[in-house]
Amino acid sequence: MSFSSTKAQLEQLAGLNIASHFFYQVFHQAPSESFMAALKDEQLMNHWPGESDSPESVRGLTQLKSSVDAFIPEKFDTIAQDYAALFVGPGRLKAAPWGSVYLTEEQTTCGESTLAIKAFYRELGIEIDTGENEPEDHIGLIFAFLAHLTDHALDAATGEEEQMQPWLCATKAFLTDHVLTWAPRFLDIMGENSDTPFYKGVSELAKSTLQQFEQITEAEYRIVRLYR
Repeated sequence: MSFSSTKAQLEQLAGLNIASHFFYQVFHQAPSESFMAALKDEQLMNHWPGESDSPESVRGLTQLKSSVDAFIPEKFDTIAQDYAALFVGPGRLKAAPWGSVYLTEEQTTCGESTLAIKAFYRELGIEIDTGENEPEDHIGLIFAFLAHLTDHALDAATGEEEQMQPWLCATKAFLTDHVLTWAPRFLDIMGENSDTPFYKGVSELAKSTLQQFEQITEAEYRIVRLYR
């Protein structure tokens, strides 16, 4: 893959980096009142860092912005309960956030796909340790790794263009082999089962972000058997 680092492409990559950091936080960490209040005060919703005119982005930004603008502490429990029902439990999760649940017939965590993504992290010199002993194919950790890869690609862009290529090639392989196989299905399920505009909006924006990653890296949407 050859990536021509025009100003527009670097700006797109920088936007995807910011979006990936955002999605790591909203997927991996339970919402807090301070986080919601900060979103209300920030300009992120009015100046989304990624493409904002795709159908998914338009829907996502509309839903997310309406939720953030209307947020008051008294309604925080509704958002917190939605997060728990989707990703944490108790009981059957409405949108299990681990790849192996979708890629293995048993629909359990820590399957072969988890081991494969863990091996990929190690190839890039990364050991995932959040202190929570959780599977490495959690969607939040996946966005954290995409942020890591784009951090390095953008740092390399200050030097010779060829220095970016290994990081972009790694991003392409990561998306093709470990993310785009199942994440779109997960995001569809999440959007269908969310009870709040906040997480419905997050699901739409995350889909749009992955589509932009696919376009900029020329990653592939491979057809695999999914079990959920």
